[in-house]
Amino acid sequence: MEFRHPIVAAPMAGGPSSNELARAVASTGALGFLGGGNKTATRVAEDYRSVAASGDVGVNLFVPDAANTAVDVAKSQQGRTEKLAAFREELLPFAQRLGVELPTVEQAGADVSDDWEAKLEAAVEWPIVSFTFGLPGPDVFQRLHESDTQVGVTVTSAAEARNAADHGADFLVVQGPEAGGHRSVHDPLGTPETLELPELLDAVNAVVDIPFVAAGGIMTPEDVHKVRAHGASAAAVGTALLLTDEAGSNALHRYMLRTDRSGITQLTRVFSGRVSRSLVNELMSLDAPAVYPEVNALTVPIKRAAIEARDPRSTHLFAGTGYLQARTGSAVEIIEWLAS
Repeated sequence: MEFRHPIVAAPMAGGPSSNELARAVASTGALGFLGGGNKTATRVAEDYRSVAASGDVGVNLFVPDAANTAVDVAKSQQGRTEKLAAFREELLPFAQRLGVELPTVEQAGADVSDDWEAKLEAAVEWPIVSFTFGLPGPDVFQRLHESDTQVGVTVTSAAEARNAADHGADFLVVQGPEAGGHRSVHDPLGTPETLELPELLDAVNAVVDIPFVAAGGIMTPEDVHKVRAHGASAAAVGTALLLTDEAGSNALHRYMLRTDRSGITQLTRVFSGRVSRSLVNELMSLDAPAVYPEVNALTVPIKRAAIEARDPRSTHLFAGTGYLQARTGSAVEIIEWLAS
């Protein structure tokens, strides 16, 4: 995998990585990305077809636990129903305040595949695919390589990087703790790595010989230069694009990024069961179990209603540690500035 441009758009599932944003980024010569998590395979394929002519665009997929080689299924299933039932009870006051019904625990666990097999069938038509939330088996890499697809894996530690390279990854996205949104820790029960991004890049560089992209807290041209000095082929930016004209960030998210000047973000599992970084709010006071995607299914009605009601207390407000430096304007202008 060769990176012809120093900037990559981080895939941000749930809206921010809109088709318009992918087109704009790709038009600069940088690598645009679509977030394929929590979408049907049909929808992701349609989205890709709508942006394919714009330039280089990749598609990011979530790896479900059943396909993740890092998951001890027996351990991850232990006490799952009881933990979810207890968490659902904690969510009820938020649901009642917003006037929404929550799914039952059984309904929340009805579909945990995220249309995985159908997405893999579609992925052979895409030139660049990356995986988040884990490491699929070697057969997935083989299938995609047979169609000349370049395969990337998001990693958060040197051990994950080495495993991904051994499985056949063509490139890595090395995600530091500064990153907003979800951390791609391969073991869902594991504790996220705390090494700051430059040190993490050095650790990864020492154990792999494939290209890697740096991600986490990259907001300025100086940040781009710094991570490239630590061996990164390119810099992935997500939070830096959240306020751009083309991003699909919702109005509440944009408002809070502009008005919350505390500079404080925290890690939490409350929004999905997976660790993510967000501006701090009331919902994050709850202690969610490490159960994905069921926790996400339980919280979706609350998060959606909160967005509609412009209630920042009860929805995810994903942001990296550098969010205070996020700029408004066109994505093209910001990508060109970052690459300057």
